[in-house]
Amino acid sequence: MTDARKEWISKRAYSIWEASGRPDGDDNAHWEQAVRERDEFERVALEPEAAPTKSAKKPLIQISNGTDTEAAKPKKKTASAEKPAAAAKAAAKAKSVKAANSKPI
Repeated sequence: MTDARKEWISKRAYSIWEASGRPDGDDNAHWEQAVRERDEFERVALEPEAAPTKSAKKPLIQISNGTDTEAAKPKKKTASAEKPAAAAKAAAKAKSVKAANSKPI
């Protein structure tokens, strides 16, 4: 067992002991749990990364690498898009003023 591995296990066993309320007589159980955790950690770290499959899902968002500056720029409203919105607001306001003026007193 290397010194770094033994130190990691020792520190992990100590933290397990503290988390369980510092009971007396459970040091072997805490040490064994720390050894199992370290073994699992090493097993996962040494596994080769799985290659992406053809059925891999498309990411939810696309992150730009900085070369496509056009996609990153916000689109500006055109004058033709602003005019109908302004006309609709003016028409709605005119209707509400006309309705308010036509009420009998």
